[in-house]
Amino acid sequence: MDTNEWVARCSARLHAQWPRLHREQRDEVARDLWNDQRWQHREPEVAVVEWLRQGIPAPAGAQRQ
Repeated sequence: MDTNEWVARCSARLHAQWPRLHREQRDEVARDLWNDQRWQHREPEVAVVEWLRQGIPAPAGAQRQ
């Protein structure tokens, strides 16, 4: 998949999470994620979910998938 497709899919997934965020801002976040190799090698939708989880602490006793 090329960069533009990855960014577009990532931005679309971000839109599902943050519908009020302007598209330009979502695209910027998506490009930032693409530029980080730990996200670049994942499917964009998976990368977004994993990235978002970093800011959400798991409840005590919860196991990560």
